[in-house]
Amino acid sequence: MHVGIFADIEGSFGIWRMRQCRTGTAEWQYGRQCLTKDVNCVIQGAFNGGAQKVTVKDTHDVGFNCIINQLDRRARYIGGHYIRPTLFGNISQYDLVLYVAIHAASGTPDAFFPHTHYGIFSEIRINGKLACEMDIYGACLGECGVPVGFVSGEDIAVRQALQCLPWAKFVIVDKRKEAYASGEESVQYILNGRKRLQEVAETAVREAFSMKPLILPGPLRFEAVFRSEELANKFNTWNFTQNKNTVAWDANNMLEGWEKLNKLTFFPKNKYPFRRPLFFLMRNFYRIKNTYFAPAPNPEGAAQP
Repeated sequence: MHVGIFADIEGSFGIWRMRQCRTGTAEWQYGRQCLTKDVNCVIQGAFNGGAQKVTVKDTHDVGFNCIINQLDRRARYIGGHYIRPTLFGNISQYDLVLYVAIHAASGTPDAFFPHTHYGIFSEIRINGKLACEMDIYGACLGECGVPVGFVSGEDIAVRQALQCLPWAKFVIVDKRKEAYASGEESVQYILNGRKRLQEVAETAVREAFSMKPLILPGPLRFEAVFRSEELANKFNTWNFTQNKNTVAWDANNMLEGWEKLNKLTFFPKNKYPFRRPLFFLMRNFYRIKNTYFAPAPNPEGAAQP
């Protein structure tokens, strides 16, 4: 069995503020340590559960958040974005995906750093329903025959994910500062949480036979609500249907809809033909920068097991 571990960052144990997720900051360097330790626990759980091969796909921001030389060496690591067959590269190769450190959807009240796909959106809706990233990414994986069998993150993000992935195993992660800045009590919470990541990931892999690929039957109507009309005007170079700050398009399936979402988000029409070399250069730039030129971490007083 080939298990893919997809990694965001906001839902990691040890992270409680936005700056710890923002690429390039000293606080983010601490956040990278938190994410890497979480991912290592899930890698261990996957192998314990019977995986023969494990690949880690880094999906937050530019895609180089895990600290590569601190990852379990049994796992292959893939950072950065691709264009074929999807933004995540070849996702049909996996038998099961475990998604670590997720966050809530754009438009979710009282959530930690809520956003869907990119921070320019205040909401993304599919067929009139507020969509979280597990709706979109899970359905893209599902159309390639790959189920998502595990999620970890704050409670509201997990609840949103389970609405579309009711079979998934899960671990809930506290996002309050108090959970991580209380000395020995925090150390024990983090250790127990990461032990839980390993155990639940192991269970998910052992029970992979009960997991289902997520399929959202088409046609699908996407509505991306930008944070302002100015942003909508700036990003909608594709002349998708627009009403003030809302841009809409139709798709026959999720992969088609996601391709259009990525065009809207990342590829202005005049740059679209050059996306392959641009992503190639970006992957290599950020791989080097975040491996050799990252700042020293600032844990901001957090307990560190």
